[in-house]
Amino acid sequence: MTSKWQITRLLHGVRAIVGGQGPPVILIPGWPQTAEAFSDIFESLSKHYQFFALDPPGLGDSPAPLNGYDTANVSEIMAEAIHDTLKEKPYHLIGHDVGGWISYPWAAQFQSRIKSLSILDASVPGFLPPFEFPLSNQTNLRLWQFSFNALPELPEILTRGRERELLTWFFNLKTVHKDGLREDHFERYIQAYSRPGAMSRGFEYYRAFETSSKQNLEFAKTPLDIPVLALGGASSVGSGMIHLVQNFAANVSGGAIDDCGHFLPEEQPSAVANRLLEFLEANETK
Repeated sequence: MTSKWQITRLLHGVRAIVGGQGPPVILIPGWPQTAEAFSDIFESLSKHYQFFALDPPGLGDSPAPLNGYDTANVSEIMAEAIHDTLKEKPYHLIGHDVGGWISYPWAAQFQSRIKSLSILDASVPGFLPPFEFPLSNQTNLRLWQFSFNALPELPEILTRGRERELLTWFFNLKTVHKDGLREDHFERYIQAYSRPGAMSRGFEYYRAFETSSKQNLEFAKTPLDIPVLALGGASSVGSGMIHLVQNFAANVSGGAIDDCGHFLPEEQPSAVANRLLEFLEANETK
C-alpha cells in the first residue's frame, strides 16, 4: 500500500486508512479482510474524493464492539466514528461482503447524512432467498460459511492454528483466478486473522446473522430513497444483487462485473473503480 495514505484511529478506536481530497467516501470491507481490501482503488478515488477505508469493529485492527455484533449496533458505532470526524458533512457509503451487511442498516438509520449507497456482492441479512435442503453443490460452495461460522465453538476448534490453510482455500474458492488476490493483501489478512481471538470475532458476525436479519426486515418497512448501486461478481451473486437490494431500496441500479468472483475491488479494481466513480459523480448532489 502506498505510504501517502494515512492510517489513523477514529472514535471508538475504529481503524481508518484515509487519503485524497474532496467529498467524503466511506469504504467498508468484509470478512476475512481488512481496509486494505480497497487499496487498489484508492488512487482512482483519491483524485476526486476523500476516502475513509475502515476496519469494522472486531475485524482487522478495530476493537470488538461492546454491545454485540448485530449490524444495527456495529453500523451505529461506525457511523458515530465518521460523524465525529466529518461533523455535518454528508458522504457516500460503500460496503463489500460483511461491509455490505453493515452499510445497509447504517444507511437505514442515518439516511439524511448519506448521498448514495453502494453494496458490492453481499448477502445482506434478511434478504436471502429461501433454500431447500439438501443444498445444491453450487449453492453449498457459495454459502457454506453462513452455517459453519455460526456454529458455537466448532469453528474455533477446527481453525485455530490453521488460519492460513482456511483462508487459502476460501480465497481460491471465491475468486475466478487463483491469483485473484495480491500476495501482500493475502499476507495482511493472514497476519490480522492469525492473532488470538481474531477468527472468533469474525465468526460472531455470522452468529448474529439472525438478529441482524430481524433488524433489517424492520428497517425495510421504510425503503431507502437514496440512490443505491448494487454490483456483483459475474461468477458470484452477479446481477442478482439488484434484485436483493430492491427488497429495501427504491432507486437501484447496478449489475455484474465480468470475469470476477466475490472479491470485486481486488479481482477487478479498474472496472469497479470506473463503475463507482460514474455512480458517485451522478449522485454528487447534497
